[in-house]
Amino acid sequence: MQQSIELIKKQKEIARLRKAVARLQDLALKYRESEVIQKALFKISELASSVTDMQQFYQSVHNIIGDLMVAKNFFICLYDQTEDTVKFVYFVDEYDDIPSLESIPAELLGKGLTGYVMRTGKPFLYDAEVFKRLLDSGEIRDLGAAPVDWLGVPLHSDNRVIGAMVVQSYTEDVRYSEADKELFMFVSQHIVNALERVRQRELMQAEIEHQTARLRQINDDLKSEIAERERAQQLSSVLFSISEVTNTSDSMKSFYEQLHRQIGQLINNDNFFVALLDDDKKFLEFPYYVDAFDNNLQKKRPLARGMTEYVIRHKKPVFIEREKYAELISSGEVEGSTSYYGTQPTQWLGSPLLVDDEVIGVLSVQTYSDKVTYKQDDLELLNFVSQHVAVAIERRRNADEVRRVNAYLERKVAERTEELVSEIERRKKVEEKLFYDAHHDALTGLPNRSMFTERLQQTLKHKRRYPHHNFAVLFVDLDRFKDINDTLGHSAGDEFLLEASRRIGECIRDNDTIARLGGDEFVILLDMIRHIEDACDIASRIIEKMKLPFVFGESEHYSGASVGIAECKSRNDSAERLLRDADAAMYQAKSMGRGRYVVFDESIHKDLVASLNRETELRHAQFDQDFILQKFTVHELGKNQPVAQELLLRWQRDDSLLPADRFLAIAEKTGMTMALDQWMLTRCCELLASDDEALPVYVSISAKHLFKLADVKAIQEIITDSGVAPERLILEFSETELHDNSKRQLSCLRQLAEFGVGLALNEFGRSAGALQYILNYPFTHVKLDPRFVADIATSQRAQTMVRNVVHLCRDLGIEISASGIDTTDQQKALVHNGVNVGQGSLFGEPEQVKSLSQDEPTQVQSAGTA
Repeated sequence: MQQSIELIKKQKEIARLRKAVARLQDLALKYRESEVIQKALFKISELASSVTDMQQFYQSVHNIIGDLMVAKNFFICLYDQTEDTVKFVYFVDEYDDIPSLESIPAELLGKGLTGYVMRTGKPFLYDAEVFKRLLDSGEIRDLGAAPVDWLGVPLHSDNRVIGAMVVQSYTEDVRYSEADKELFMFVSQHIVNALERVRQRELMQAEIEHQTARLRQINDDLKSEIAERERAQQLSSVLFSISEVTNTSDSMKSFYEQLHRQIGQLINNDNFFVALLDDDKKFLEFPYYVDAFDNNLQKKRPLARGMTEYVIRHKKPVFIEREKYAELISSGEVEGSTSYYGTQPTQWLGSPLLVDDEVIGVLSVQTYSDKVTYKQDDLELLNFVSQHVAVAIERRRNADEVRRVNAYLERKVAERTEELVSEIERRKKVEEKLFYDAHHDALTGLPNRSMFTERLQQTLKHKRRYPHHNFAVLFVDLDRFKDINDTLGHSAGDEFLLEASRRIGECIRDNDTIARLGGDEFVILLDMIRHIEDACDIASRIIEKMKLPFVFGESEHYSGASVGIAECKSRNDSAERLLRDADAAMYQAKSMGRGRYVVFDESIHKDLVASLNRETELRHAQFDQDFILQKFTVHELGKNQPVAQELLLRWQRDDSLLPADRFLAIAEKTGMTMALDQWMLTRCCELLASDDEALPVYVSISAKHLFKLADVKAIQEIITDSGVAPERLILEFSETELHDNSKRQLSCLRQLAEFGVGLALNEFGRSAGALQYILNYPFTHVKLDPRFVADIATSQRAQTMVRNVVHLCRDLGIEISASGIDTTDQQKALVHNGVNVGQGSLFGEPEQVKSLSQDEPTQVQSAGTA
């Protein structure tokens, strides 16, 4: 009995505790809901200061509502009272698609549930019966997909409805309750407050921008006024300077140069001349002119009927452009354009130079380009300046005449008294100059071959008397001198040689001798060295010095040096042997890649003899008999399908085939490079012409074709005569042969691109200027250097480099390919990084191209691949 009572008590206690737990759970749920609501309200309050635009605000509101209830289908619309339209500023729905930026007439939208909420200004929770009743009464119309549940609340601001906010559901498992409606209505007011704050901030920002624009306009007006004042001040300054120049210039040439410079501060005078009438007024003299086209203008010509004479006849400034020029020709005022008057400009300004109402000449500026235009204001300015210039010229001419007469008298007196002394001094100087010229280079002032040989022979005599006396001869050859000379001109080449001689001089000692033998060849006599390593150290310093950039104007150019070293090893050495061996060592250094030094040994002599023999053989080689073409197939890497073919030149020598890199350097020395390229291009065109379905052909030719338009036309004629479409040929140019800032090469490449052939940048990545070639030159293809391909399967750095180049080429519309693919790992790595075209031994050995007149190809052993 007692146990039953205890059991009943426990059961009652358990029931009581369960009720307490249920109340606690309800209470915790309410607290949790309250906390969620508080967080949502806090986020809404923060939106006004955190969002950057309205779209971000609406998206954030959607996210906050989604935290409070299911809001998969949600939209906000705002009412424009002025236009009487409603705009869906934010709309997310599974079935309906309403443009969020399109305004809808309020009358049309008013027949829907959203319009009903906005008309009544009260929230609406969807009820099927109520919805049907409203439809039947015509109070609303069904404007969208019928929802399962729909909840909308009005957005109130200052006791008026400014819009509505709606969530809806199309599934039975998502329904909304009265509690959701109250919560939605409660949150909506906070959203309206945040919305108003954001809109006010945008209005304030717009007003700030408006005021900023006004201030900017005021600032521009002030700048214009300041510019006008500065121009007036500049005009006064120029006129004052012209007056000063009249008294300070030491010659008429200097006077005109400074006059040209001063006028250039007021008006564009890239093409400028001063014309003066002679004393008899029958001839025009041009004491000063600067012209972009007519550099050989006649210094003096008879008066005729040109534009200059037109100004002289009418004694007034004139502005002549194409229409005015045609009118003057038709009226007979001026003659038509001939070489007698120079190139016809697009615009011409001329102003008479008047002294005492008499015309003494004309001041003129002109332009040949539509990029430079003159206005009537420029003519008035030129006329104003010309009045002061005329006075200045007249004063200058009078002053020069007085100075000339005085100088003539003084010179005659000096000549009489110093004639004997001058003759003696002149002869001494002539003798010294003759001796100096006979032993020094005219450009650099360094000793020449004659003087260097004398000093070298003296050193050899000293060696015979003192056997422990060690010395060496360095032969220095400058890299890329010919390219700089051909590209920039001989004056730039002379500056380059002067700078190179200065740099080399900084690397040697005072007791050493540097001489220039001619061209870009220098020799150095290193006297009193302890070991051959001393000569190597000096050679290294010279090479490093020559790697530094050479600056010509605003552009940088890079050269280098190859150094050969010959050491005097015995008392019986000769000057000829030392120079010959140093020269041979230098050529060995160039053949090993340039930018290095080589100490002479007997193996170099043997190689030199072999090279001479090979050069002789190459000179006697016949194109159609001793040279053949090999075909390499270019594949699409992902599908292993051939997409193109590449033809490479091979020299059939004895029982082997020599690749191009084994004999092209010799061919360049013998002058056969251009002819070999043209022969190879002719064979390629024959191959394509014989088979209309043949794949496009890559053919590598020398960049030497890009220095003369005649060479480019020769290439075009070969292709045109063959009847082959230019698009079937892709001409490859090695990156290492191109030159930075070479306008000739760029012009020739553009002409080839316009002709229609493809242009490929071969060996991409081998030099420092690779990117600027694909950015500024009209290349349609880029072929990666085999060094990238060799490392791409194992090197992350190589993959990153290739990937970036692929993206760049893809953006520029350039096709990229790879060469030297030997393994499937390399192929996979290339495809993974975006390279889809390539060639290499992985796709098979090359095939010999059979000539059209050849039945069977000669079987020879290949000495190399591409």
